Amino acid sequence: MTMTNINQEVTLEQLIAIIEQALTQPQTQQQTKQNISSEILNATYQQAVDAYQQLLLSPTLTAFTYLVMYQPCERKYLIGFASTLHALEQYRYALVFYGYASLLDARDAGVIFRIAQCYLAIEQTSEAIDALQTSIEQSFIAPIQPDIRRLAQTLLDEVIQ
Repeated sequence: MTMTNINQEVTLEQLIAIIEQALTQPQTQQQTKQNISSEILNATYQQAVDAYQQLLLSPTLTAFTYLVMYQPCERKYLIGFASTLHALEQYRYALVFYGYASLLDARDAGVIFRIAQCYLAIEQTSEAIDALQTSIEQSFIAPIQPDIRRLAQTLLDEVIQ
């Protein structure tokens, strides 16, 4: 899958490489952060969220691609990008980017719940059950997420019936 990002095209594999480099070479990420203002990043993020809420997935994907390229270790950008891929039914890629977001903060039950949804969509039921159980367990850890717990429990009950 190729996305157009402002003035260039980028593949999901290239984004994965950018994130992996940022995770293993933090100084590269710091250099990238200095090249773009926080105002531009914040405005782009808000545009992406607004477009996502309106189900305008093409501009959402473009905006989140841009954000992930310039700040590959920013969780909210990774979650936004993964959520967009999820909405586009690109479940396997969504799993990859949700995974990166989870790696940066493993306490978020919501991300693990979304991982479970993706596993169900690609018919990996065993993995989905594990993810749902993990999401439920994590929902008790600060920040406590009772809404996610209820969603995960409801979905788990449906899956194991």
